[in-house]
Amino acid sequence: MWKSVLKQIWNRKRSNVWIALELLPVFCLTWYMVDYLFVLACNYSIPNHRSVENTWQINLAEFDKNHPEYQTEADSPEILEANYARILQTLRNYPGIESVGISFDGSTPGGGSYHGRGFRNARDTTRTAGGQSITVDPGNDYFKVFRFSAENGQKPVSTADFEWAPNAIILSRSAAGALFPGENAFGRELETGGGSEHKYTVIGILDDCKRFDHLRPQHYFYIPRRLDAGNLRHAEISVRYHPSLSGPKFAEQFKTDMTAALQIGNFYLLSIVSYAKIGHDIARRYGLDNDIRLRVCLMIFFLLCIFLCVMGAFWYRVSLRPNEIGLRKAMGATRTGIHASLMIEGVWLLLLVTLPAMLTEYQFVHAGLIDTLGRERAPDPAYLPDRTVPRFLLTNALTFLLLLAVIIAAIRLPARKAASLPPAEALHYE
Repeated sequence: MWKSVLKQIWNRKRSNVWIALELLPVFCLTWYMVDYLFVLACNYSIPNHRSVENTWQINLAEFDKNHPEYQTEADSPEILEANYARILQTLRNYPGIESVGISFDGSTPGGGSYHGRGFRNARDTTRTAGGQSITVDPGNDYFKVFRFSAENGQKPVSTADFEWAPNAIILSRSAAGALFPGENAFGRELETGGGSEHKYTVIGILDDCKRFDHLRPQHYFYIPRRLDAGNLRHAEISVRYHPSLSGPKFAEQFKTDMTAALQIGNFYLLSIVSYAKIGHDIARRYGLDNDIRLRVCLMIFFLLCIFLCVMGAFWYRVSLRPNEIGLRKAMGATRTGIHASLMIEGVWLLLLVTLPAMLTEYQFVHAGLIDTLGRERAPDPAYLPDRTVPRFLLTNALTFLLLLAVIIAAIRLPARKAASLPPAEALHYE
């Protein structure tokens, strides 16, 4: 049947060429959308060895000097540090709060701020790596709040697990691999290009993390900074609450209970914000939601165009070929056979367009016009999107299956009409 249907397509090549001309650009454009969504899905599937679920950002403010509750003596360094320590202890003691962390310099997980730093191997200065610097207070547990891990997620870590010093640094696994390939980075030295005061000693390795969930892991450098009166106003307080608690209800109860409890010295509770919400807001601000929505809508539009084109073309063909259908039925063709022949005709049209479409797509790939979302460095074969041939074949296969489903759905109704046509009535047209 497949061979006979192919002959029929060739005999009606003038009418089929118009469907093929529409299928070709739609195949290429749909592949472009499928490729983007495929890379996005691959990035989302990469583990992010930290978690923002059940975490809040605690925002404090201070009374203005003209406020009636302002305390002049509370601005002295000693009292300022004591009051801030009381706030942190009050947070730790609140029922449901598991851990409290302190960070600086835009170290918000999933936030829009980015503090980039570059380092090099002190022994082999040709080994360099740049990435995001995360500054944490080792006296609080930033790592436990966001559930950082080591040994590929097998070992949860805490800031208390490391021997912190002013020149200490912790690397992400990818940064350690770039700076000390094939070596144990523990105890090794890094420098930033200055003198000896700019050297750091590696005290640990953490699993790789992603800045945003839709991107790949990047290099991270974790550097200590002790909380004091000079920097506490710029510190970010993060907390993790117990997963058994309802986030919105617990947040309301927390605000009710802690509004008065956290009014210590000139400090007061300004707001609490979910880190998950911060991440969603930043993704929306960077246009990720709009990019995905635009590509999905365009793909639906292209597929709808093909659906209507194929259904209209086959409906018209069935209307013009009742004599052929009647003759085939009179010679013993079954309803299933008539239905299958029209389906095979649609499949053949798609198969004939697939190779030219792939050759067209290859020109865009060869010219480097197809970007890989989230790639910051040279292609890494460990990631499927960086393996050009498998990615190209797989995304084209997905595009083919998607268009095949649309074409079969479009032909289904005309094929049912042709299959149900009575032989006598069809032969009457002869």
